[in-house]
Formats: sequence, C-alpha cells, structure tokens
Amino acid sequence: MLVSNIPINQEFREDVRIMCNLSTGIEERATERATEKTSEKFILNMYKKGYTLDQIADVAETGVDEVEAIIKKKEPAMA
Repeated sequence: MLVSNIPINQEFREDVRIMCNLSTGIEERATERATEKTSEKFILNMYKKGYTLDQIADVAETGVDEVEAIIKKKEPAMA
C-alpha cells in the first residue's frame, strides 16, 4: 500500500465525508424507486391475471388499500 504525505486539512476531510454521504443517499433513493416500480409491476400483473385484491395484498405483503391505490393510479394506462 502506497501512503503519501500530502497534508489534508479538516475542511477537506469534511467535504469528502459530505460527498460520500450524498452519494449513499442517492443510491438508496434509486434502489427504493426501483423496488417500488417492481412492486407496482408485480401487483398490476397479478391484477391483470384475475387475482383478488386480498390475494394480491397477501402475496405482496401489503394492505388492500395500497393495492387499490396502485391499480387506480395505473388503470387508465392498462385499458
């Protein structure tokens, strides 16, 4: 491992820490959005195949209200 003797002040260290935390937050939000889209697609596919709202909610491990909201939000596009 190569270690250099370049002096780094505290302000620079703080800036790097903030940038690292920012990138972690961006990655977490992207993962969250991808998961939401996948869940929506899963719920809509089950709905198209004729599963009941209760069955979809049970399998998706969510509430019937959430399933209904997703279907209502996407229903015009499904027609």
